[in-house]
Amino acid sequence: MNPERLFRPRTIAVYGGKWSDYVVEQCRKLGFEGEIWRVHPERDGCFRSTGELPAAPDSAFLGINRELSIVEAAALSERGAGGAVVFARGFAEVEDGQRATRRLNEAAGDMPFIGPNCYGFANFFDGAALWPDQVVGRRVARGVAILGQSGTVCITLMYQRRSLPTGYVITMGNQQRLTCAELIRHVADDERVSAIGMYLESVGDVDAFAGAVDHARRRGKPLALVKVGRSAKGRDAAFSHTGSLTGSDVLHDALFERLGVARCDSLAELTETLKLFHCHGPLPSNHLAVLGASGGDMAMASDLARGLAVEFPPPSPPARGALDSSTGPGVRIDNPLDFQTGTWFDGDKMRRMFAAMLRSGHALTAFMLDPPDEALADPHAYDVAVDAMLAAARQTGARGAVLCSLPESLSAYNRVKCLDAGVAPLQGLAEGLKAFESAAATGAAWRCWNPPAVLRGADPERAAARVLSEAESKALLARFGFDCPTREVVAVDDAVAAAERIGYPVAVKTAARGVHHKTELGAVRLALADRDAVAAAARSMAAFGDEVLIETMVGDGVMELILGAVADPQFGLTLTVGAGGVFAEFLDDATSLLLPVDRGLCARALDRLKAARLFDGWRGARAADRDAAVAALMNLARFTEHHAGRLVELDINPLIVRPRGGGAVVADALIRISGELT
Repeated sequence: MNPERLFRPRTIAVYGGKWSDYVVEQCRKLGFEGEIWRVHPERDGCFRSTGELPAAPDSAFLGINRELSIVEAAALSERGAGGAVVFARGFAEVEDGQRATRRLNEAAGDMPFIGPNCYGFANFFDGAALWPDQVVGRRVARGVAILGQSGTVCITLMYQRRSLPTGYVITMGNQQRLTCAELIRHVADDERVSAIGMYLESVGDVDAFAGAVDHARRRGKPLALVKVGRSAKGRDAAFSHTGSLTGSDVLHDALFERLGVARCDSLAELTETLKLFHCHGPLPSNHLAVLGASGGDMAMASDLARGLAVEFPPPSPPARGALDSSTGPGVRIDNPLDFQTGTWFDGDKMRRMFAAMLRSGHALTAFMLDPPDEALADPHAYDVAVDAMLAAARQTGARGAVLCSLPESLSAYNRVKCLDAGVAPLQGLAEGLKAFESAAATGAAWRCWNPPAVLRGADPERAAARVLSEAESKALLARFGFDCPTREVVAVDDAVAAAERIGYPVAVKTAARGVHHKTELGAVRLALADRDAVAAAARSMAAFGDEVLIETMVGDGVMELILGAVADPQFGLTLTVGAGGVFAEFLDDATSLLLPVDRGLCARALDRLKAARLFDGWRGARAADRDAAVAALMNLARFTEHHAGRLVELDINPLIVRPRGGGAVVADALIRISGELT
């Protein structure tokens, strides 16, 4: 199904009345050079039906009601039309719309269409706007594509006053025929598209989305999006700690990070990220240079970068020498660089200074400046400074940006001037720094490309899953390389004898099935060092069942981790690692991984934890065995992949990480699985 004719038409058929009048007006406003045919049974100068059209249209706007849209979709398909925009509501988005949805699918045959319940599209490359409203924008030769599940959000992005070069704005509606993934592939194949921006409420098919992003990557088209719906998935998480740490939004973050898709929190952040992508694409590192004539600006840039994956390496030695000679006296050569005002009125000297910093090897060099409104003040000196930066960027061929603190400070004149010079005009310090972080993260993901694939677990609603006891869980984990304590399951009266065979100190736990959170229930006693303590602990657990688990006590742990796997209905089997123990949920220090993984992904996941500082020792404490923790996470991935289709959930909490070289031991584990154990 090729939507080329739909989105790049030479002939357009427009059905309907008032809303459809906009389509004709906006196409003419943009200078559409093809033919436009009106279809209306009662208006003068219109064709009465699809059958009267002089030829099959490339693109049709169905600005008519639900029933008529189905009728005309069938007629257009039969004539061989290139595609349609279905504007009408009343399909899958309403309770009684399923039958209409099926009828529309049948009527359209193989004809591509967007919608229903969508606002259409605007093509600023070719001047075609099947858009039932005002179109704001100008024709461009190169620009970003905007795809959105909200007509209003797409209107807002079209109306933005940030000079984002926009080539396509396409609304998706119900995605009944052309899905988000298919539209990503289509716009990525257009050589005029520089980057892709999206507003999404749902990713839908994760594998299809990942495949489309990979397709865009191979064509050099980075993606940025706003994904709404930061809510936990509606799933019973009572079984394990892992379940309470993993939610739908966490997994979306993991997906976007893995694919190098920049997730933005606002439309302002999205536009700035897309501008940076448009000018420079994904960045080769997170090394940023910032310079300006204000120590205050440089301090704010440093402060706002805290918490972001942004680094400010000092200028290279050759650049430092050039900067010494091109800045005023008393300037401390650093990054961020406050070059003060000694060069402010010397355009040539300023250009040499910018060129020196641009040659210093940073991924991006940003000149921070907030010019005055030209209607209120004389901006000449600021224009000279901007021109010097643009000249230096052209001279060096390095990646540059003009960055302002306040988004309104950079006028349309300066924004367009920057874009024409290939320099990114970034509006808003916070948004600009976040855009840089995102572009660097996209570059890193592209360089270490390892896309996820959905690996299905057992359906917890349908599978006859059973919960393994702790002893059974550990026996199964040991077969996949996990280090588990020496243990015995014995009758309550035999607890002391078992403890003496194993050797003190020991842990005593109930061996009863169905007791999932032992600490909260008083079903575990730790570090018992003699017969009397073991006997008393075993007797106290008789209320839970006739048997207890006696095992070696790990006494030299440096840190505790939680490792888990859950079967998510959308993402399939996913892994979680975080700070563990009884405070796992309280600490909320966890990250999720999509399968498959490699050692590098596992190591980076661990390093993102706040608890990761313990790997190097904390306040004189012994360093924890990071290699053993990485190996345990790799073992978890192997276990999960081996039991795909049967695993519902797995929870290791805690994994006790011993001093460096000492390994990591599974202190507690529970597994919910269907089928036979292998």
